[in-house]
Amino acid sequence: MKFLKNIQKLSGCLAGILTNQSAFGYLGKYHFQTYSEIFNLKTIFLPEHGLFAELQDQVSGDELSYLFGDMQIVNLYGKEESSLVPPKESLKNLDVVIIDIKDVGSRYYTFLTTAYYILEELSKLKKDTGKSPVFLVIDSPNPIGTKVEGSPLQETYQSFVGVKSVLHRHGLTPGGLLTYYNETFHLNVDVVVVPVGVFHPNKVNSFEWVPPSPNIPTQNTCYVYPGMCLLEGTNLSEGRGTTKPFETFGAPYLLGKEKLELDKRLLSHQKGSFLLRNLRFLPTFHKYAGIICEGYQLMVLKPKQFHSLYFTLYFLKQIHELFPNQFEFLKGVYEFRSDRPAIELLAGDSYLLDYLYGKYSDSDLERYLEEKESVWNKAIKPFRY
Repeated sequence: MKFLKNIQKLSGCLAGILTNQSAFGYLGKYHFQTYSEIFNLKTIFLPEHGLFAELQDQVSGDELSYLFGDMQIVNLYGKEESSLVPPKESLKNLDVVIIDIKDVGSRYYTFLTTAYYILEELSKLKKDTGKSPVFLVIDSPNPIGTKVEGSPLQETYQSFVGVKSVLHRHGLTPGGLLTYYNETFHLNVDVVVVPVGVFHPNKVNSFEWVPPSPNIPTQNTCYVYPGMCLLEGTNLSEGRGTTKPFETFGAPYLLGKEKLELDKRLLSHQKGSFLLRNLRFLPTFHKYAGIICEGYQLMVLKPKQFHSLYFTLYFLKQIHELFPNQFEFLKGVYEFRSDRPAIELLAGDSYLLDYLYGKYSDSDLERYLEEKESVWNKAIKPFRY
């Protein structure tokens, strides 16, 4: 394979890697195993959830350990916010930092934010010393393609679940998004992107889907996630503790004539692009563990037409209106920020938040999203691989 021949030139170089179980399949191995036969692989940077996606969301990986001889394990999701940034000592002696980890196409998904923080530290290292390791991105397909949804994240809402300027559904591959960061934010790191198709196939094969994290069990989940992740900022269950997280959602209080009215309103929204299946579910952990919830399964019929973010914003607006005494936006610490509620960090845009509170109509929102998506599509043309 041409790529392997090319990286043989780097044989023996000191390397670190950000990866997890999603980078699997080439020669029937985890990719870090293949790299260890080429590079002098000294460091594995652990993303949220751990190397094998052992941990649930917002659970520290400080206690994780693996039997890899003298290889250094650097956990980048610990108990403190400072853990999100790699220590300079873990980077300064490396020749190459490899990024081989799958994304799901949404800005909330933290793996590429972790890669961005590494990229920022390499930029600082280069400014301080005049050199930094090569940032080698092994690209992989975007499982939900090039379609985009949403609006750019405003800087005041930037957090671990959102890098400034990026849309909710960004439409890029990992290599494209990380190159966008490097060039747009003038980081000036030596970024090398290995095209899709080297270790990863050109098309996502659902039969070979490896869950990149515990609550993205199937490729279908990725299509609803750009919108349904907003439920994390509410007292609605996003389906954690079920076998279909983000596709299954609801709450114990979705009852009575208000629920019938909600059903009616949802039937009129984005007709023909999705189907809602009314159901009851019993989460085994997370919100409402052990309590029967009334809700839905969201079934996407036409992925190219369905707009997950618009659906979820519309849904939350109706819930807010129909269940004012039961529905709540959650308060408290979320992904290391306590100064703003989770819904603000996830929505990332004051206009969208105003829509949720009834200040704009549905048609206003549609026009706003179309405008922002058009601008983003033009901005990312140079970064489509």
